[in-house]
Amino acid sequence: MSRATALLRATSVRFAALYFLPFYTALAAAGQARWQWVLVGAGYWFAHGLGTEALNRLADRTEDEVNRPERTAICLRVGFGNLRRAGIAAWIAVALLDALLLVLWPDPVLALFLLLAGVSGVNYSYGLRLSRNRYLAPLLLTFHFGGTFVIGWVLAQRHWDAEVWREFTGYPLPFFVVGMVTLLALGGAKDLTDLAGDARIGYHSAWIDLVRRFGPWLAAVMVGSTYLLVTVFVLAGRFPPRFWLWLLLIPVGAALARCLWRASSAEERLATREFFYQYWMLSLAVASLLYAPGWSTALAVGCVVAFWGAATQRMHWSAGVRRETVRAVVTLVRPDRREHTGSSGRRGDGLEAGARTAGAVAATGREGLDMEGRAR
Repeated sequence: MSRATALLRATSVRFAALYFLPFYTALAAAGQARWQWVLVGAGYWFAHGLGTEALNRLADRTEDEVNRPERTAICLRVGFGNLRRAGIAAWIAVALLDALLLVLWPDPVLALFLLLAGVSGVNYSYGLRLSRNRYLAPLLLTFHFGGTFVIGWVLAQRHWDAEVWREFTGYPLPFFVVGMVTLLALGGAKDLTDLAGDARIGYHSAWIDLVRRFGPWLAAVMVGSTYLLVTVFVLAGRFPPRFWLWLLLIPVGAALARCLWRASSAEERLATREFFYQYWMLSLAVASLLYAPGWSTALAVGCVVAFWGAATQRMHWSAGVRRETVRAVVTLVRPDRREHTGSSGRRGDGLEAGARTAGAVAATGREGLDMEGRAR
């Protein structure tokens, strides 16, 4: 593996797709998806994602050695000094693209949101380390949708007056709310694989604590909040009737909900985390086509999904979606699967068992997710 390939894998470049698609969707819905914005936006969100993830690898090196030794091995192949230089270069590129955007479209509102994007990206894991705040971290994760969508919407505006803001509350705002609530409810799934390392540094995910405490019904509410909001907005006339098609994803969401509270082993938690990311990409693709229907959106969605798939399988630190991943998810979803039972006798104590194991691993200083099974 070359260092360039290792850098792309270590910095999870596939996440650029999650940033770009809401940005593009907002532009397309306003009829402003010009090729200049598309090219600049693609480069911008690629650099933004790479810079954010590079700083994350530097800041979270200690816990990553426990949680994700395979990712640490890739980072060592790159070299942490090179990761730092790549992160700095990426943020310089973001700053230059910020300047280009403001030259092409001088707008104080746009400047404000670009500044917020940079501040949140740098200070999430690095700088202020806002990700260490167990209550603020889930809210910051919603930038992947809300922040990029708003920046795309701002770029599409030709002037600012009261009528523009009224129009935002009519169609864009409900779409913004659905995406934000979905990520706020489910974004914590990224912590499923990080219990041991997080325990070592004294961090305890609020999302994990909630799911462990309230179990299956809360997982169902988290997933179902998306479809409840879509239903309410369609019935209220804020979304057109075609948005009923979004509800076709309910069976996939129900499967994810079962995985969220049942996953207990390291393999199951890793598979469930990947399932969440694939579910979010699927939801984004469907939402974009419904929000801004047209051939240009279909082409953009197709290209983004193709990039996401290729990056997942070839340019990500994990093994991607493999047969083992699918098998673990199917096992978790299957109705006849034997429920996990903890010492309290409650069903669905998989996360609680994993948390106890993580505490044991952190306390004894042993590393590696496979240690969790022996600790249990």
